Amino acid sequence: MQGYHISQSNSYTIRTEPTASSEFTMSLQDMTTQYNFTASLSGVTYNGYESMLGFTASISGAIVGEEWRATLYNSGSTNPIWHGSFQAFESASLSIPKSDYENQNKQYISNVSENRYAILD
Repeated sequence: MQGYHISQSNSYTIRTEPTASSEFTMSLQDMTTQYNFTASLSGVTYNGYESMLGFTASISGAIVGEEWRATLYNSGSTNPIWHGSFQAFESASLSIPKSDYENQNKQYISNVSENRYAILD
């Protein structure tokens, strides 16, 4: 399940079925109400060699806790190229500090902090 953060830029990269088209449509179904609608996709990029699709999604009227079934189509096609799901979360405004890693001899430390994880040699 993919996380969708309300009031934030939600960028995703997913692997799809191979396709030659560069036009995509994402159909969503609310898992509670069974209401069907379409997500707005922008910044769409597709790598045909690896079948990787990158996009930014916008779901109008999303409420925290909602879940949707997602189906991705080539525009004008009825054959899906990806199935998945999304869940809405509150906006993630907290910045999570980078963890610090060090090896057993404590010679190499990535950053000074309280969080330390030992990497076994």
